[in-house]
Amino acid sequence: MTTLWIFSALLGLLALVFIWRHFLKTSLYQANQANMRGQTNKDLYYEHLRELEKDYAEGGIDKENFEYLKEELDHSLLLDMQASNKEQQAKDKKTSLIWPAAMSAFIIIFSAVFYYQSGAYGELELAQMHHSDAVQGDMSESGKIIAQLKLLHEEVKKNPKNSDAWFRLGQILTNVGEFDSAVIAFDKVMEVEGEQADIYAMQAQALYYKNNQQRNAEIDSLIERALAIDEKDAATLMLVGMDHYQNQRFAQAAESWQIILDNNPNSENSAALLDAINTARSQANMESLSTQQPQRSAETITIEVSLSEDVIATLTDDKVVFIYALANDGVRAPLAAVKLMASDLPTVITLDDSNAMMPQRTISSVETVSLQAVLSQAGTPGQKAGDYKAQVNNIKVKNNQQTVNLVIDTLVE
Repeated sequence: MTTLWIFSALLGLLALVFIWRHFLKTSLYQANQANMRGQTNKDLYYEHLRELEKDYAEGGIDKENFEYLKEELDHSLLLDMQASNKEQQAKDKKTSLIWPAAMSAFIIIFSAVFYYQSGAYGELELAQMHHSDAVQGDMSESGKIIAQLKLLHEEVKKNPKNSDAWFRLGQILTNVGEFDSAVIAFDKVMEVEGEQADIYAMQAQALYYKNNQQRNAEIDSLIERALAIDEKDAATLMLVGMDHYQNQRFAQAAESWQIILDNNPNSENSAALLDAINTARSQANMESLSTQQPQRSAETITIEVSLSEDVIATLTDDKVVFIYALANDGVRAPLAAVKLMASDLPTVITLDDSNAMMPQRTISSVETVSLQAVLSQAGTPGQKAGDYKAQVNNIKVKNNQQTVNLVIDTLVE
């Protein structure tokens, strides 16, 4: 706890300097004080940052928590720097010597008495103990959450107008399944800051999880309030898109997420969001294939698809198999696709223009194609590490009378 006392003494010293600075007239002394505080903030920032990076490197925290805690650390440094600037810009007021002397004595005595009566020394000590355990890899995830909850509960008791603490408390309560309490915490945020679209979205999300990821009238009402405030609110549209995707309304999911991406294309999450949009659109295209009326073209390719014995031996449950016809022009979007199950194999299928992913790109529009079959471990289009595939290149399209054999036997790495 030596660091605590050093830091507390430093804060006390800064408070005294703030009081007495009206009587220290030289500009050199004031500059030195500003530099000392700025450097102290920076030193503390980098010290905490190194500890946080060490936790992440040793596996004590995951990437999501690392990014969140680093953002909080950056925010704290910014607030300290802003506070320092405001203090330097404040105008000196003429006072008597009695006033700063009395205020200095009051700060020292009052701080000591108030801290021992109402302070969070025990919680801070517990948090430091948990932090030490986390560095050694011994602290459980539940222990860290409990420590955070205790600190936040104490903070909102002492400072009920601290909207940031209420917001963080609502997030943690949602993560641990205390959904009704999370909604109350987010209500407290809006009591302080007023109605906000993203806070309504957080409440809707908590109730959505509580209702087993199904929307109801209460959730719909919260979403409507959020969109009435901001029709492009990212948190709200993310939830709406997730619900569409969960219920296999893939095109609507992609549409909701595309609005987020269009509104903030340079976000650090834009790459992941684009992947989600592309996956949803691929799923929508695959679903549409199963409902299309056959419109066979004159150009057809017959394919016999099967699994090798080695691949069959690895299967513990049924898997999705995608069969594609790809153009040889470098465009990755398939000309035609069929979705099957591993239990359907071996089988013979026919690809033609009725299997087209896009009406302007069909098998009959090219001279040759590459054929590919993928056994997907995740059940999603494309190929990923751990999938199995087969591929045959340069198959002529026009007047093709042969049957192409695709034996799925190659591990995707």
